[in-house]
Amino acid sequence: MNSFRLVFAIVAGCCLLHPASLPADDAAPPFEMEKHYSADLAITMKEGMTIQSKTYVDGDKMRSDVTMNGVAMAIIVRKDKQKIYRVMEDQKMVMEMPYDPDKVGGRTAASFGPEGKFELVGPDTVDGVPCTKYKVTSDKTKQVFLFWLDVDRKVPVQMAAADGSLTVKWKNFTVGPPDASLFEVPEGYQVMTMPGMPGGSGQ
Repeated sequence: MNSFRLVFAIVAGCCLLHPASLPADDAAPPFEMEKHYSADLAITMKEGMTIQSKTYVDGDKMRSDVTMNGVAMAIIVRKDKQKIYRVMEDQKMVMEMPYDPDKVGGRTAASFGPEGKFELVGPDTVDGVPCTKYKVTSDKTKQVFLFWLDVDRKVPVQMAAADGSLTVKWKNFTVGPPDASLFEVPEGYQVMTMPGMPGGSGQ
């Protein structure tokens, strides 16, 4: 998996996180993920790779501003248009690709979101924030994650893969719709149409 596909898969998955409804004999879902917000994400891989992202979500629209290896770029996901835009600010260029969740790969929302089962672990603290800790198991992939929810604000604080391969922290979580212009292709940028996600299966 190339670096862009890896960044997209992880960041998009964290942004689109959404708890599933549990079976009728279980408790109600522990929280409902905000549909309109902005937040700073710090994503750390087991290998030591760290991704810092400023993320904006407005319903089915998502944008993450990422600096990786000294290169600034924005990833814009427009599910309403079935498009993904990779905005390269230094080159004033945009790569447009079709949005296909089945080809995104990596730890996307499908891995630990809509079909994931939340199980209560108990109270905990992350960076001084009182949290409720949950175990999350994907119905599809059977991947297991630990998830910390802010007790007072009911917003995500931290998530970690049980195998230690991934840790995500949300900071400066602000509820409310971001500026609509953030989800549009900047004027004056050259747009290149790509056939699909770079670094797809087998690449």
